Formats: sequence, structure tokens, C-alpha cells
Amino acid sequence: MEKKKIKINYLGFWKDLDKENNFFTNILKERYDVEISDRPDFLFVSLFCKPFEYMKYDCVRILYTGEPFSPDFNVFDYAIAFDKIDFGDRYYRYPYALLELERAKTVKAMTREEAEKALAEKKYFANFIYSHHSAHGEREKMLEVMSAYKRVECIGSFRNNMEDGRTVKRFDGKIEFLRQCKFTIAGESIGLPGFNTEKIVNAFEGNTVPLYFGDPEICEEFNSKAFINVSDYESIEKAVEKVVEIDNDDEAYIAMLMEPKYISDTYVDDMYNGMKEFLFNIFDQETEKAYRRCRYYIAKTHCDRMAEYAKIRQSGWYRFIYGWLAPKVVKLLGR
Repeated sequence: MEKKKIKINYLGFWKDLDKENNFFTNILKERYDVEISDRPDFLFVSLFCKPFEYMKYDCVRILYTGEPFSPDFNVFDYAIAFDKIDFGDRYYRYPYALLELERAKTVKAMTREEAEKALAEKKYFANFIYSHHSAHGEREKMLEVMSAYKRVECIGSFRNNMEDGRTVKRFDGKIEFLRQCKFTIAGESIGLPGFNTEKIVNAFEGNTVPLYFGDPEICEEFNSKAFINVSDYESIEKAVEKVVEIDNDDEAYIAMLMEPKYISDTYVDDMYNGMKEFLFNIFDQETEKAYRRCRYYIAKTHCDRMAEYAKIRQSGWYRFIYGWLAPKVVKLLGR
């Protein structure tokens, strides 16, 4: 049977995104003949583009974000984000960590033999791997309290304390280093319900026990017996007391490694199948019927104004005046 042809494109994603081979395109290729087009009928939008640049595309817009950013359904037809909301067929919640599907599937309970071997491989107490500060300083506080007990290996570019200054990054040596650590400071940049990223999944992938801060509802998706959740304690100090207790009890540590990581064995597959169903519902429709945002009356005026604003923000004169000249004038006047 001949596949339905669809024209898509991507805007505002990470620089190394392969438009022909990624999470979304690969799902769509299962059912459709996918063409990457400069004049798409469907545009996947993320946050790393010029302000409101997506307004230049008068097509069906699908927002994807793994950042703490709630969708504006006045300008997006559909959205995939972290908020726990119900918006009919226009929204699907999908945690960012599951975008690395095959890696997420490797996270599972360990056998006793595997857990004992993992413990024997540990060289360091804990790690802190980040490239920037957090919004409210919670993970920096976690580092401070943990370091008062034992040295924490800060091998990211932020707060680096390695003698040779070496660093590891998420896709470059991070998991290998985690396997040498008993605990991982797994702190989100901000604590919001439903917002959880690769932090806790990477920790599990590296066979460590995470000290987690972030999503206050994290235990709705991950097994609370497999990690130490700061939200379960009166303070970070109290949570770290639990870390110290487990650090001095090999049996308790091994037991945590042996725990299942997700709330169910089918959690990852269930979420992925839900994503497929969500996307197929969008693309099975005729293009004109796939629109969900209002394109008339006040909503249209709102969109037109945003599009005009985007043109101004992206003009050469605007960037010259506000991006180069204005800061210099302010600095000069400040003297």
C-alpha cells in the first residue's frame, strides 16, 4: 500500500539535529512518506530559534520542548511538553529523557550479581556534572551539603574541581564516569510538577543512586525505592543524612540498585506508544483539518502582531541598535 506523503520541517532544535533521522521523523516514517521541505505543511518547533520565528510559517505548528516552557495554544496547533494538562487531541506529555528511547530502555533493575559487581567498580563517592547554575541554587546546595561529608567529583564545566581540569559531557564520557561513582547529584534546574529530564535517567544508566531534586511528582513515574528524593525530606541536610546512611551500608546500597527504576515494566513502551498515537492522529488528517489554533478574529490579530514583531526583532537595524549600539551607550553613560 502506498504511503501518504507529508511535508515537514524543524525549527529551533539543537544544532546537530538530523532532520531525516530523529525521534519524530522515524516515528512518522513508519506510516508516511516523509519529505523534509522548506515549505512544510507541518512544522516541528522548539525553543532555540529567533524570537517568534515560527510565525513566518503559516502551517500546522507542533511545539516540542524539554524545557520548563508551557505551550501557547493560540499560536501552536499541538504541543509536546512537560505540563500535566489535558487539552484534547492537541497535547501530549512526554518526558525529555524518553526522547533517547533506546537508552531509556536500558534502565532496569539489576540482579544481585550485577549490583555487587557495580558496587565493586566504584572509585568515588559522588559526582556533580553540570555546565551552569540552577535557577534557585538547589543543586548547588546539594553539592555543598554532600561535600561537607565527602569529596564530590565535579567533572562538568561548572564548579569543576578536577586537578587536571578535565570535563565530561552528556554524550562524551558522562555515563562511563558515573559508573565509577556511588551517588549522583541529579538536580533539575528548577522544581516544577511534571518537569523531569535526563538527570535521573542518566544516573540510573550509570548504575548510581541518584540524590534527586526537581519534579515534586517524580515518584509517579520512577520507583521511589531506587533513589533518594529530596522532596521526601524536611531539608537537603536530612536527605543527605540518608545518603550517608546508605553509603555506610553495602546491603542497603545493593538493594537500591536491584530495585526497578520505573513505576512499571511497560512504562517506557506505554509512553512511546502514546506518542505514536498522538502523532498519527495529527498526520492522518487532511492538512486543512489538522489545524487546531483559531485563525480568525482576535486570535488572528494576535498572531499577525506576533509575526510583525518577529520581523522587527530579526531586522538588521533592530539587531544593530539593540544588540550592539544600545549596550555600548548604556555602558558609556554608566561611567
